Amino acid sequence: MPGPLEQRLSPNPYRNLVLLALVTLSGHRNSPGLLEDAHRLVTGALPRGRRHPRPHEYARVRRRVLRRSLFPRSWHPRGQAGMRVSPVDGTGGEVRALEALEGLDSPARAAYALMRMESLDAQAATALLASVGVREAATAVERAREVPATLRLPDPTVVRVSGRGSLMHRRGLVAAAGVLVLAVAALGLTGAGTSGGTGVTTFTAPPPRLAGAVAPDSWRESFRLDLTAWHPRGEAVGDDALVRRSLAAWTEQEGHVPGRAPSGPALLFAGEVADRDVVLLHDGPRVARYTREGGEELVEVFAEPGNGVANWPALRLADTDAGTHYLLPPWVSEADTAPLGQAGADWSEVGHEDGVTEALPTGEHCGVGPVLRLRAPEVAHGEPYTAIDLGGLDTAHLGYMPPPPAEIRRLGPHEVLAPEQGFDLWGELACAGAPPEGPVRTATAWEFAVQELPGGGEGRWACVRFGAHDGGGLARAVLVAQTDDGTETIVAGEREGGWDCSNLNRQVAAGTWWQDADGRWHYLAAASREVDTITAVGGVEGSGEDGSGFLAVSGPRSDSPPVEEVVLTALDAHGDEMTVLSP
Repeated sequence: MPGPLEQRLSPNPYRNLVLLALVTLSGHRNSPGLLEDAHRLVTGALPRGRRHPRPHEYARVRRRVLRRSLFPRSWHPRGQAGMRVSPVDGTGGEVRALEALEGLDSPARAAYALMRMESLDAQAATALLASVGVREAATAVERAREVPATLRLPDPTVVRVSGRGSLMHRRGLVAAAGVLVLAVAALGLTGAGTSGGTGVTTFTAPPPRLAGAVAPDSWRESFRLDLTAWHPRGEAVGDDALVRRSLAAWTEQEGHVPGRAPSGPALLFAGEVADRDVVLLHDGPRVARYTREGGEELVEVFAEPGNGVANWPALRLADTDAGTHYLLPPWVSEADTAPLGQAGADWSEVGHEDGVTEALPTGEHCGVGPVLRLRAPEVAHGEPYTAIDLGGLDTAHLGYMPPPPAEIRRLGPHEVLAPEQGFDLWGELACAGAPPEGPVRTATAWEFAVQELPGGGEGRWACVRFGAHDGGGLARAVLVAQTDDGTETIVAGEREGGWDCSNLNRQVAAGTWWQDADGRWHYLAAASREVDTITAVGGVEGSGEDGSGFLAVSGPRSDSPPVEEVVLTALDAHGDEMTVLSP
C-alpha cells in the first residue's frame, strides 16, 4: 500500500516520470529509441486525456510507470504512429548520458531514480520496488546507493519531434512534455485532400450519420443486454451541433486509416459532466469518448466492453479531482460503493441521476478501485453483482472462489459482497502487482489453498485471474501471509493466456520464499484441491505425498532469499502434471 512518502508530488511530475522510465528501461537495452519509448510509456500510464497527473493520482501513475519500465514485456505503447521523439544532440544521446549507470540492472537503476529524483529513502524505495514485483528489492537499493549522487541526468523533455501525425496528437505531446527545446521536422497535417509531411496525399472519410436511437425501454424486450440495448442519455442528446462535432472529431482522428473510420455509430450519452462536454458513441466493436473542455478536444477510442450473464459494466465518463463519474447500464437502478483495504465491506449508497453517478474516489488503494455493488432488480434473478475500476473505460466484474473444503461453485465465482466472500482478501490482492495492460473484463480471486505458516500464522494461496475482452488473460499466484506481525503479499508467479485458474483449468500449483519474524527463509508451496504429490528440487529439496498439497522447507537466515532456482512439480490423483505458476 502506498505510504506517505509515495503521496508527495514532484515539482515537475511529467519530467520525473519520463526520467524514471528512461533510467529503468536503459537497464534492458542500450539501443536508440529509449527516449521515445519512455515518453510513450508515460503517456500511456497517465489517466486518459490527462497531460499531467494530479496530486492524488501521482502515486498510482508512478507505480504504473515503474512496473511497466521494469517489466516492459507486459505493456504496449499507446501513441500516434509516425511520430518520432529523439534527443536534440542526436540519436543515442540518451544512452550516452546514462553511461555512468553501466553494470546496474533495471531494478537497481529504478532504485537510483527513486532515491535521486523522488527523494525516497532506502526503506521507502525498497518497499515500492517490492510492491511492483521486484523480488530482491533491498539488493537493488544497495547497489543503487553505490552510484555517486553527482551524476548529471539528462532532461528528457528537451527533445526533437519529427514525423507525421495528427495535429491534436502533436499538440498533446508537446504540451505534456513541457518542451524547452523543440526542433520540428517534417510535420505534416492530415486531412481531406492535403499533403502530409512526407509528400504523401492522405484522405479523411466524411463524418457518418448516427444510427437510429433505441427506445428507453427497449432493453426490456432485448435478449442481448449489451451496448446495443442502451438508449441515448444526457441533457445534450438533442444538441445536434455537439454530437456532429464529436462525430467529426472521431473521423478526423481515425478516418485517414482504412477501416478505422466510424460508420453509423449509436449515441450512448451526450451531456455536461464536471464542467466539460462528454459524448459517448458506440460503433461495434469500438466505443469512442469525446471530451471538450474549454477550447480543447479529445477523442479516445476503446474496445467495446463485454457483458456477463448477470453482470454489466459501468462506463467511465469523466475523471476529476473529486473522483470519477460513471454511466450505469439503463437497467441498473441501485448502486453502492465500498473502499478496499479496510476490514469488512462498508457499503454506502452512490447517488446517480439518469445513469450518471456522483464523483467517486478512484485508485485510492494501491492504484485500483472503487468497488461497486450494482443491482438490476428487473433482470435475471435481480441479485447484486460487484465490479471494480482497474483504470479502463469499463469496470471489470469482481469475483471470488473459496478454498477447500467449500464446494466448487459451478455457476461461477461469488460476488465480492462481504469478508467471507473475498472482500478483505481482495484488499490484499489489489496490492500484489498491477493488472495487465489492455481492457479487463473480469477479475477473479481463486483461493485454492490455506497453509499453516512455520512459526505460526496462516498463508492464503490465491490465483488472481484477469480475463481480457478477447478471451485471453493473465493468471497470477499470490501468497497472502498473515501473522501476528501483520500481513504480507508475495507474487509467486504468473502466466499469460491459457485457461489457468478458471473452470477450464483448476489444477494449479505455486511456490515462493517467505521470511519469518526471526529472519529465516522458508520455501512454501501449495497446490489446488485435486493434488496428489508436490515436489521441489534445485534450490531446496522436499516432497509431499500425503495428498495435503502443501510443502514447507526451511532455508537459511539472511537478508535476501536464496537465489538458486527451485523447480516445483505437482501431480494430480490421475498422475497428470498440474500447471505451476512460476516467476
